[in-house]
Amino acid sequence: MKKQLIPFVALLTIAGTAQADEVNLQALQACTFVENDFNRLLCYDNVMAGKSLSKPATKKQIEQPVTSSAAPVAAAAATSEQALKTKNEDFGLEHKEVAKKNDDEITAVVKSVRKAPYGELIIELENGQQWRQVGSDRMKLEVSDKVIIERGVFNSFLLRIEGQNRSIRVKRTD
Repeated sequence: MKKQLIPFVALLTIAGTAQADEVNLQALQACTFVENDFNRLLCYDNVMAGKSLSKPATKKQIEQPVTSSAAPVAAAAATSEQALKTKNEDFGLEHKEVAKKNDDEITAVVKSVRKAPYGELIIELENGQQWRQVGSDRMKLEVSDKVIIERGVFNSFLLRIEGQNRSIRVKRTD
């Protein structure tokens, strides 16, 4: 029985190597030149599956509308001026549907400061915005102080007096 198994195993080994010879070695070598790891692996998989390496050459071009370069300069200046007006009005209202622009900071003057029942500051600015302190940090803030409100992490806002490094976390309430 052992004498019959040895030729059978040899026949399987020869058949296995014959199957491996059918793989396109030039295509495998071409895959080594692919720099991206994922694309190189896809190349090897396609060669082993017997697929062609060439990609169909169908490039779609997106046509962009032709705009005239003779647009009136006065209209452009008016739209940029209007954009600056609305820039500060919507700051801090990103979580509401009213706001559409994302700015990094605003500078304003304090109109009034009062304390909430638990000691948080309620700050009204001269531009009409109202901000409320979040947390229990302390800051001495007075009327007519120039403050900077800047965006923090995770959609939070930090208020600081211009020229100082100390800040408190605030949220817009109006």
